Amino acid sequence: MSIQEPPYLTLLRAGTNEHYQDPILYDYEYRKRRRDVMYYRNLARSVQQQQPLRILELGSGTGRLLLPLVRDGHTVVGIDRSPHMLRRCKQKLSRLSVSARQRATLIQADFQDLPLQDSLEHRFPLILCPFHAFMHLYTRTAVENFLSQVKRLLQPNGLFVFDLLVPDLDWLCKDPTRRFSKTRFTHPTTGETWVYSTNHLYDPVHQIALIRIFYESIQQQTPTSFPSKNKVIHLAHRQFFPAELEALLSYNGFHIVRREGDFDGQAFSSDSQQQIIHATIP
Repeated sequence: MSIQEPPYLTLLRAGTNEHYQDPILYDYEYRKRRRDVMYYRNLARSVQQQQPLRILELGSGTGRLLLPLVRDGHTVVGIDRSPHMLRRCKQKLSRLSVSARQRATLIQADFQDLPLQDSLEHRFPLILCPFHAFMHLYTRTAVENFLSQVKRLLQPNGLFVFDLLVPDLDWLCKDPTRRFSKTRFTHPTTGETWVYSTNHLYDPVHQIALIRIFYESIQQQTPTSFPSKNKVIHLAHRQFFPAELEALLSYNGFHIVRREGDFDGQAFSSDSQQQIIHATIP
């Protein structure tokens, strides 16, 4: 007799994967999110000395950041666990020059077990984990495994930079039976008109927001991009409170050298919505 997976784990698994299975829609939804890309590009310029950098990007997705970094002359190793996102990234890389394509390496792997050599000459002066990818580390063990990989691959005096959201208690406590952020949009593949809305369940014990993204067609024909008339996509985000995150980094051997509250360089404060962490290994 087969053992059925607990509903919580089923939701968590769905929240890790479903949001990344339609990379064309993903790129469309985040097409206006550019400030973080410029932030990381400027960061790489400030870190490099006489020549471009070797950069490790953890959670490279469809190449939203990887491609600009490669175009800037850097050599980038992009890690992502989603084959759909990596396939889309490869398609976009194919449109770059031969020399630019040669500076990009894409690897499908889990953050917690990176198939990369850790000899000194193979380490990276800059490791990035952008766009809240850190929030897919749901347990303390997962965080520790991830940070051990970063430590293993970070060059002496290297910099590890990542961003994540500050937990918003008002948002976390919203009514899970209601819908929010209702938005009308045109699907980038089919041209159909859809309505997007969200709600979520918050598990305060595990500190995980189980987000539901509802896509509903307002036209009569059945869409070609989704297998059913309406679709719910799940997304899971672990919530890290600032003092908790500082402690996790500290006892895993990292030192925070800088913490900012937005991609315009604002100092981190009680009003910040983002946590942008610059960390080193003392």
